[in-house]
Amino acid sequence: MEEVILNYIDMSEEQRINALENLKHIGFYPAYGTEQTMKKIMDKSIVDEMPQFYFVFRKEKLIGYLFIIGDTQKYKSFPWLAISNVDELPMRVTRSLMKIYIEAWEKMNNVNMADYLRRQLQDYEYGVGHRSENLCR
Repeated sequence: MEEVILNYIDMSEEQRINALENLKHIGFYPAYGTEQTMKKIMDKSIVDEMPQFYFVFRKEKLIGYLFIIGDTQKYKSFPWLAISNVDELPMRVTRSLMKIYIEAWEKMNNVNMADYLRRQLQDYEYGVGHRSENLCR
C-alpha cells in the first residue's frame, strides 16, 4: 500500500480540514479544545521551526499523525513534547516518520532527544513497543 506523509504546512485547506476532522477516528483528541482550536495552532506552523504537524494518509484516508510540539507549556491543546501513533503504523511508515522526528530534534540541537528517538526506533524494529505488522493500521 502507498502511504503519503504530509506536513500540515504543505496541505491544501481541504486536506487540513479532513485531517483534523478525522483525527478522532484514529484515537487522537486534543488535551483541550476542539478541531478549531487545533487548526488555529497548526495554522501558525513555520517551516523548520517547532511545532510541526505531520499526517499520514493511505488513499486519502487518515491513518497516522506525528505532532512535534517541542514545548510542554506553550499550547494547552498540545501539552506534550511530541505525540504520535507511529507505534501502530507499518514499519515502513514508522521509519519515515521517525526520521522526520529525529531530524527535527537535531535541527533544534537537542542531541539527547534525537539519540533517544534513534534507540526507540531500534526497539520498534526489534518489535518492542510496536504493533506487529498484521495488527497495524
